[in-house]
Amino acid sequence: MKLKYNKTNKTCTISGLTPTEADVLLAVADTANRRCFRIQEDSGEWYSNDDFILSLTDEQRRALAKIGEEIQQIYNS
Repeated sequence: MKLKYNKTNKTCTISGLTPTEADVLLAVADTANRRCFRIQEDSGEWYSNDDFILSLTDEQRRALAKIGEEIQQIYNS
């Protein structure tokens, strides 16, 4: 697995994942996406339930959903 960060356009690239590593990323992204169900009115952050603690900004929440969707498309093609 390789991780590259491009400082110019501020992007990260992960390449060379094994199928197992991709499965793990999908499982984490999918679980986090399904469990982040309530937005906290005082902070504006998304909050998960008590058995899976995760606090995300709205931007991070959208990014999480996008990651899960992109990985899912790979598996569905």
